[in-house]
Amino acid sequence: MAVEDRVEIVSVVEEVYGLVGRVLSTEVPVALYPGVRAEVMGRISSAEIDPLVTDSEMLSLLRAAYFDLVQTVLLLRGQFLGATGENYDSSLQLVQLTGNGRRMKVRGWRRALDRVLSGPPGQRPRWIKKALEWANIILGSLGSVPGIGPIADSIQELKESVEAQADDDQNPAQ
Repeated sequence: MAVEDRVEIVSVVEEVYGLVGRVLSTEVPVALYPGVRAEVMGRISSAEIDPLVTDSEMLSLLRAAYFDLVQTVLLLRGQFLGATGENYDSSLQLVQLTGNGRRMKVRGWRRALDRVLSGPPGQRPRWIKKALEWANIILGSLGSVPGIGPIADSIQELKESVEAQADDDQNPAQ
């Protein structure tokens, strides 16, 4: 357990948030730059991703909710990387967000994200879905960490709201 685990988790949360923004065809907020992994955040920000949410009313509401969470993402970064970040280490260990558990979860996320960012455009929706599934695993684990749970839950709920609406818009009822 070390700052390395917390840095990796913060980078994933920032990247998930950035990807959700791109799925909503909006800019990644400047407040998140450079982020823990500046190069990846730059790739996410410049990614050509067709909007998966097409219902104009829901798109507007989801974008507003997205921007409402900028400070939440920054709060999580501050909690984990600030002076008292080590206070979370034992809780992160309990939910397998340290060591091998963290490496496995983060690697799954990063493999799927890389496929989103470098794969053929026609396959992006599939890889976005897979990346968001990996994000769900990590955010779900974070939801069990005392003091961090409500922060992670709000990010996860936005992500799930985007997924639900994207599913409705991409697969209309017959």
